Amino acid sequence: MPRPDSSDILQVEMVCQRMVVRAMRDYEAKAKDIFRNEVDDAKEVAEDVTREAMDALGVSRIDYRLYGKVDYKRAAFVFLPESEQGVALMVDSKAEKDAGTITIQMSQTSLEVRHLRGGKPTSAAGKLEKRIDINGKSLLTVTIFVKYVYAPAADKGLDLEEIVVACVPNGLLQERYNPSARVENFWRAGRNAPSLGEEFRVRVNLKALARVDAWRVTRWRVR
Repeated sequence: MPRPDSSDILQVEMVCQRMVVRAMRDYEAKAKDIFRNEVDDAKEVAEDVTREAMDALGVSRIDYRLYGKVDYKRAAFVFLPESEQGVALMVDSKAEKDAGTITIQMSQTSLEVRHLRGGKPTSAAGKLEKRIDINGKSLLTVTIFVKYVYAPAADKGLDLEEIVVACVPNGLLQERYNPSARVENFWRAGRNAPSLGEEFRVRVNLKALARVDAWRVTRWRVR
């Protein structure tokens, strides 16, 4: 199977983004009910909802087990007009009250994070592989985050207010999206304290990512 070029990578990521958006829109009503009635931690509820939504949609399967610190992992085929591409689809869930950013770990991206922190250039390598080669197939890693914005309900449970689906670029697109720490980008400092030995984290600013490519961020109010 030939290696994808940058235009193919963009097409594949776009198709995967649409697929996850479709899954979440179809599951929206159930997701709202689950958040309202569950008693578990919001993060655990979000993880369950994402897996259930993706399973309900149905995704093609390549018989290969993926590893990584994300909630939904699937080796699958994405079909383009003139080709097919194997992907390592990684979909992670976030449940937060803040709608502006998504906090990610370095194990959840294949990009090298290059940005300014405290006015100084900072870089940290993403720990996901850009692609996985297995049994003659080249699986392109696609990372998508589903963010559930919620508020405590008046009586019980949580009110699911908004759903955001965001596709973070594959590391093979580094020079297109994040060539330098000094070039304005979508990274923001994470909520970690290096002085306490906490693991490096980073936040994705959703408005900034959408300014780069509008299709990478889809958000809507839950009805």
